[in-house]
Amino acid sequence: METYRGAMEQGQRRWLDAQQEACSCWLSSMTPSFALSEGEMERRIDGGLLAGASIWQAQADIQRGLMLAAEKLWTEMGRSIARQLPDDGAAPIAAVRQALEVGCASGAALSKASRQAGHFAATNFSGIPLKAARDARRVLRRQ
Repeated sequence: METYRGAMEQGQRRWLDAQQEACSCWLSSMTPSFALSEGEMERRIDGGLLAGASIWQAQADIQRGLMLAAEKLWTEMGRSIARQLPDDGAAPIAAVRQALEVGCASGAALSKASRQAGHFAATNFSGIPLKAARDARRVLRRQ
C-alpha cells in the first residue's frame, strides 16, 4: 500500500507540473505582440503542441505507475496467502495452492501486458499532433 500511495503522490506532482507547463506555454503563445516571424510562429505552435503532449504523457505515466503498484500488491497478496496455507501436502490444500499460484501468475502477466501496451500507445499517440503540424508545414512549403 505504501508503494501505491507513493505512486499516487508522484503522479499528482507530475500531473500538476505538466498542467503548469501547458498553461504557461499556451498563455505565452497567446500574448499579443508585434508581427511574428514564420519561425517564431512555428515555435509557438510547436510549443503548445508539445505542452499538450506532455499532459498526455503525464497521464500515461500516472496510469503506468499505478498499474505497477497494483501488480506488486497483487503479487505480495498471493505470496502472503500462500504462506498462510498449511504445508502438509494434503491434496485439497495443494490444489488451492496451485490455483492460487496460477491465478497470481496469469493476473500479473495480463496486467503487465496491459500496462506495457497502454504505455506504448500513449507514448506514441502523444506526439501525433506535433508530427501532423510539422508534416503540414512541410507540404505547404513545397507548394
